[in-house]
Amino acid sequence: MAAHLPAALPEPERAAVHGRYAPGHRRTQAEASRLLAGAVRRRATGRPHLNVSHDSGLLALLQSTGPCGVDVEDAPEGELREVADRYCADADAPLLAGPGGARQLWAAKESVAKALGHGLRAGLATIHFTDHPGLTWAEATWRGAATGLRTRTLDLGRRHLALTTEAAPGAAPGAVRLTRWTPGHRDGRWSLRPSSSTAELQEISTSD
Repeated sequence: MAAHLPAALPEPERAAVHGRYAPGHRRTQAEASRLLAGAVRRRATGRPHLNVSHDSGLLALLQSTGPCGVDVEDAPEGELREVADRYCADADAPLLAGPGGARQLWAAKESVAKALGHGLRAGLATIHFTDHPGLTWAEATWRGAATGLRTRTLDLGRRHLALTTEAAPGAAPGAVRLTRWTPGHRDGRWSLRPSSSTAELQEISTSD
């Protein structure tokens, strides 16, 4: 694993990548990600932007008409808070202070880094928000400059989910809809079937 990590990857992010998954788990998650992305593309019109994230028990995919990023994070709050000074700056203090603030900020910042196209190499400590992404769609900045991206985080109990999408300055973000996919296994092959209904962002349950 270490041989394939970019040399420019900051040390805290490098450590997180090293310790995140057990051997063999990453292969299963990668296969599930490809399966879901393929299923979504077959139903989509045009060429949508897709971004995928997973933690130990949840796989999430965000589809948008422009650059986007999603992150789902179930790392313990205490572990992330211990290293918060490595991915947060003074400007993040008000957001970090609240319950679940460390995990929420990590997820929000990583979703922005993915939408920027740089991933963790963007340096999470250089990403900030004009508002609280746990309360409203917050504009994201990177290295002190506007990104044209907005981020929203959701507390799902044992994990946080962060969504970042492109938005014109001053424009209201478009509706975000949730579709749940059910896995199935038949004749030695896995498939995914979408639920018959969707829900608006504000209707997503905050229970795990």
